[in-house]
Amino acid sequence: MRFSLRKDLINYRDINVIDFHNGQDVHFIINVYSDSNQTTIQVLCNNTRNIGNTVVMTGDFNIRDNNWDPNVQYHSIHMKDLMSIADSLDLELASPMNPGPIRFADNQYNSNSILDLVFMNPNNSGFNKHILKPDIRLLSDHVPLIIDVGIKEENIDLTFQAIKKDSEEEKAFIRDIIKGVRNIDTSNLVNLEDIQRCVTTLSASVKNAWAIHSLVKKNH
Repeated sequence: MRFSLRKDLINYRDINVIDFHNGQDVHFIINVYSDSNQTTIQVLCNNTRNIGNTVVMTGDFNIRDNNWDPNVQYHSIHMKDLMSIADSLDLELASPMNPGPIRFADNQYNSNSILDLVFMNPNNSGFNKHILKPDIRLLSDHVPLIIDVGIKEENIDLTFQAIKKDSEEEKAFIRDIIKGVRNIDTSNLVNLEDIQRCVTTLSASVKNAWAIHSLVKKNH
């Protein structure tokens, strides 16, 4: 499974959109940090239409609201925008299996709070099953979230070319490369073009030796 950072979808320093392939489908993971000005929320509002199947959106949204923090007695003016973003991605706010504060105050005058949130598709097997791990937060003021995301199983047969170590094919491969290096004319290297010619010749020699001596293998 290969993951890619998709700056072409949202190119903003506090938003990471990552895609991965599961069978023929492409899914997305969105990681967010929103500062006190909630600029990130506005960027998401303007760009979620570019993102397809989102498995999970999570991060520090920096919004205190009674919807997810029982110690807060009010609703944030940014809450509706955030919930609208989640709705546009077919996601809902997920609750941890062990509810508690996620951000610990650094002084006695402020209270601990819940700022890090997880949004998932309610049909996903991992919905409402993430856990908080305050015992491993070390010096951080934020509690790590452990999230299991259910994706469908699929066996994919991969084919690749390889040369077995210490085999006769490996010995022949090395012989052909040595022969190719010896045949490169380096007697008159006077400019960049001459060096490039030698490099191109060497590269072609290695590719040809690999094509001749490597074997196609299948990985289940």
